[in-house]
Amino acid sequence: MAVALASGGPLLAVALAGCDPLAGSDYVGEPLFTVHGTFASKANAPGAPVGGVALLWQDAHGAGGPGIAATAVPVSIEFPAAFDVSVPAPPPEGARFSLGGAVLAEAYVYVVGDVNAPRTTTRGMDRDHVLVWAAGDVEAGSPEAEYVGGPMTAGYHLRRFQPVAVVAKAQAMLIERCVAGGGLRAACETRRAYQLEAITDAAPLRIEVSPP
Repeated sequence: MAVALASGGPLLAVALAGCDPLAGSDYVGEPLFTVHGTFASKANAPGAPVGGVALLWQDAHGAGGPGIAATAVPVSIEFPAAFDVSVPAPPPEGARFSLGGAVLAEAYVYVVGDVNAPRTTTRGMDRDHVLVWAAGDVEAGSPEAEYVGGPMTAGYHLRRFQPVAVVAKAQAMLIERCVAGGGLRAACETRRAYQLEAITDAAPLRIEVSPP
């Protein structure tokens, strides 16, 4: 069963229920990137369990939305609200895609019930921010730069998620790729009705967490 989430914009479908457990980070050493933020929920009173944190990777070839791959990430939590999420490794191969230049990947930060459970359930997400990754520098004027909201250096960076009524050419390329792969055009267009915008990598995340 797919879980669909909306925030005044395109639906983000998350095919998690019944999936295999999240891929572990298998990480030792310094993180490649760290994001900071706060939890917002009455469930997050001191001593209340939050669950785990995972990156859900965007489906760049179909209409599935985040969930083509998922990675558990180390997180440190200071109640009542603050957290730091350490991104341990590059994205999985299945989440990577290219528009002809630098290889990209795109992830959304979720709270999940239990990263070790055989069936993964989501309990909340940051609805405004996206974590993007590039294997190499993204050059100004390239389709990749249009996709991620401007040129950027290789590695991980934060971007803002902004719903749009008219997609840019880079998103249109992925819509056609989705349709060519067998997706319904309406579904492919709905999943791609957004633009990523450049922001500071220090921008704070905010995740509203539902009770278990």
